[in-house]
Amino acid sequence: MRKGAIIGIIIAVLAVALTITGFFVFSSNDLEKAIDEFEDGDYKDAILMLNHLAITADYDTGEKIYYYRCRAINGLGFQLEDKFSDELADIAQDKKKSKDYNEIRKDIEEYLADLNETIGGDLTLVPAMKQSRIVPRGKFYEEFVARYRGSGLIEDLRFEEVQNLGKTDPDRLVPAMISFYNTYPNTDYISSMVKTIFDGLQSGSFNIPGNQDVLWEMIIAYVKRYPTSPETNKLFSCNGDNVNLRNSPGIDGKLVGKITRDEILIQLEKSMDTTQVGDVRDYWYRVASIKGPKGWIFGKFLAPIDLSKYREKATDEKWTIDEHFADWSDSHTPLSWAHVPGSDPSGINFSMKGGKKIAELNSAKGSMTGLFSRSSAARAFSIVSRARFTGGDAFMIFAYVPAGDRAFYVRLGESSVDVSGRTIPLGTLEWHDYLLTSEDGRFASLFIDGQLVSSRIEPAHNKYFTTRGIYILHSPKEDNSRGEMEFVKVR
Repeated sequence: MRKGAIIGIIIAVLAVALTITGFFVFSSNDLEKAIDEFEDGDYKDAILMLNHLAITADYDTGEKIYYYRCRAINGLGFQLEDKFSDELADIAQDKKKSKDYNEIRKDIEEYLADLNETIGGDLTLVPAMKQSRIVPRGKFYEEFVARYRGSGLIEDLRFEEVQNLGKTDPDRLVPAMISFYNTYPNTDYISSMVKTIFDGLQSGSFNIPGNQDVLWEMIIAYVKRYPTSPETNKLFSCNGDNVNLRNSPGIDGKLVGKITRDEILIQLEKSMDTTQVGDVRDYWYRVASIKGPKGWIFGKFLAPIDLSKYREKATDEKWTIDEHFADWSDSHTPLSWAHVPGSDPSGINFSMKGGKKIAELNSAKGSMTGLFSRSSAARAFSIVSRARFTGGDAFMIFAYVPAGDRAFYVRLGESSVDVSGRTIPLGTLEWHDYLLTSEDGRFASLFIDGQLVSSRIEPAHNKYFTTRGIYILHSPKEDNSRGEMEFVKVR
């Protein structure tokens, strides 16, 4: 018998033996398959694959495995809450005396016990007032922290733990958020935390006393980073002295407090109609102050917050590329940009909208279209663009190639965004701001209109992007694509 045949038989026997003993031999693509399961929302299958991979993984690969296992069990908790939403409402604390309470609770607990036994997890049912919750107790997270203390991935997992705490113990949410912010003052999760602050003020479930200064610091950090966000647009300052705050819109509302001049207020609600008060006609606004008072104030006494007091210094706002398409070398070529080699220049045009030149992509099938800049592409980067999908097939808003044939890219389809292979549902026919940022060139985070929507994004292989630099408004020959871009900025 040949030597090669003997070696083949030995390998086959070892594979069978490993399978029988509970171990599995995986190819180099199995971790990517598990991550794909996670990205597709198949959390249970992802955990099962990751559990097996963890058995034989080396230390560095294990870090990624344990990380995605934590993310997957958190995702599975959210998924189960959606699946059992009606049942969880039926076993809320305020329905404890209902006749079906104990039976429904027992069924869910038995389901979770079976599931935990299968995946090695620790999902548990947590009673709550309006709707009970399903969350992991933290087993996977604790295993990750014990094994990879100091890992750069802990920030993501710790924030998910903060979110889980908000579901199970709302009274501890604010201290947990503050602790997280103090540990990660430059966190990309600042937008999620500020939205939580606004929601907490709206519902009245937020524990403000003693935390005003830090919460306001968090809001200001957010305003500096996202001056055009929906939350920033809800910030006002009082332009009157000792202005009345009432319990309902209108001068007949009961007085509940006073607001001092220049006090910052957060809009929670707006009256349906305007009201005439004296010689001014305006809306009434339900507002909250970080200091505590909440009530209705007449619009005459509100002014938009002065962002110039809080914006970063001008040196922090410098961009390597700051393209608003004001200047064009010809009708198809913005100044300082080149067409991708082999592309059809006629697929790029511009139009005037609201006094701005808007770059337009109109690429026919069979013709490649795209613009390119050889601007230095460092590993740490931020690239932001305002764009929208207008028809046809998907197109690339921008691609960032720091080196080799791997690129970070954002691609718009009719109702979704593809960021380096990850698909995110979105109404792309509307204008949105897309920010992709990375501190090390290994992973990136995507923000849409100031909201973090995806993190830990890795660059992906793409045959069209092989030269180091920036690509925008790109459509391959296979597609018939239409889209618009107002600006693109890179640093």
